[in-house]
Amino acid sequence: MNKLTDRLKTICGEILPCKVLADVGCDHGYIAKAALDGGKCERVIVSDISAKSLEKAVKLLKDYGEGRFSAIVSDGFENFIEMPEESVIAGMGGEEINGILKKTEVLPDKLILQPMKNTEKVRRFLVANGFEILKDYTFCDVKYYDLIVAKKGKDFYSEDEFEFGRDNLKFKNAAFISLLKREYENTEIRLKNGNLKESSKVKLLERKRKLSEVMK
Repeated sequence: MNKLTDRLKTICGEILPCKVLADVGCDHGYIAKAALDGGKCERVIVSDISAKSLEKAVKLLKDYGEGRFSAIVSDGFENFIEMPEESVIAGMGGEEINGILKKTEVLPDKLILQPMKNTEKVRRFLVANGFEILKDYTFCDVKYYDLIVAKKGKDFYSEDEFEFGRDNLKFKNAAFISLLKREYENTEIRLKNGNLKESSKVKLLERKRKLSEVMK
């Protein structure tokens, strides 16, 4: 797994065996290569809005032959001849991920999503648009990341689950607690600002209380 970071290994670990996998916004194509190397799929579709980035993926995958992969310059699933059973969309913002999903009439049965920000918006989109969230957790590879695994179906999320992630609230893994502790400490620092407006102080105190409650 050449140049496969812990972040990418975590993402790849959520891929289930399938015939066709798509890596949307593939960049260098490391996830696609790992999926092929690990026997996770028979074929892979790599796509990227950047033709230059896609060239890197093609170069990485060239030894597999055209029968094992196809490369498409695409903003999301545009220009796809076939819809994969499973798709990874990682390394972009939550609003960008939602934008890709919104403009696609038929989506893959399974989605593995790793938004860099606005994860709550992704959760809300999935639940509102016919997806059941199977996994939803925070992990750490130098930075903190959220990972969502979803399949077509029905689901219900509470407001806390939308904000923090269902598995995070249920299992409270070390990465999630560490992230909350960091926010808690930053909130305390901000509260020491003597020039803080009363309205801002009230919001920070409420946030501090909420974080303390979730960390229990």
